[in-house]
Amino acid sequence: MNYVSVDFSLNSPGICIFNTESNTHHYISYVKPGLGTKKEQKLQEDISLLSDVTLVYQQDWKTTFGDYSKNELAKVRRYMATADQIINIILGITKTKNDYIIAFEGTSYGSKMGTNNIIDMAAGAAILKEQMISQLHVKDILTVAPTTIKKFAGKGNMNKLQLFEAYQQNVNDDPILAQSPLHSMVKNLEIGKKIPKPLDDLVDAYFLVSYVANPPT
Repeated sequence: MNYVSVDFSLNSPGICIFNTESNTHHYISYVKPGLGTKKEQKLQEDISLLSDVTLVYQQDWKTTFGDYSKNELAKVRRYMATADQIINIILGITKTKNDYIIAFEGTSYGSKMGTNNIIDMAAGAAILKEQMISQLHVKDILTVAPTTIKKFAGKGNMNKLQLFEAYQQNVNDDPILAQSPLHSMVKNLEIGKKIPKPLDDLVDAYFLVSYVANPPT
């Protein structure tokens, strides 16, 4: 069985795959080129070299589809191409179309995104779900509230920084996480008050897949 969690965004989707046969996690970051500071971009390069991380830079959507910020057809084409590429990355890791349980993190009610951004996010996520159902043998698709994920990591009102620190500390004593090259790289990383991209997305995806694969009793 492959449990796949998706912390969806348009510029930096974070995904974590848990395979029950190999008992391993694999992280996917599908990040927009040039996202973040030069220091963050250097970290992205370092992360991409880890054996349990696949970091892929998105293509130049504006060159491919025109002004997708205004053109609704270009937006949909972008979302469809994004979905295809993410699914191909997943298939390249799992080597099978069979036996998937997919989990998406729900939208936070405290999100400061504008209405249009929320609509675009929902549209992109919906197309990804539809493409997953079409191209993979999906047994179930779940949507998990952010507060549920945070409670699994400690408490429901944790902020992003606290969630990252919970990952660093391996608060659930996860033996798989303890063996992760990504965790080894970041467990003593000092980041200040801002979590560099794409670590925030990958941390969310990790806690989500862990929750879905091993829900509290």
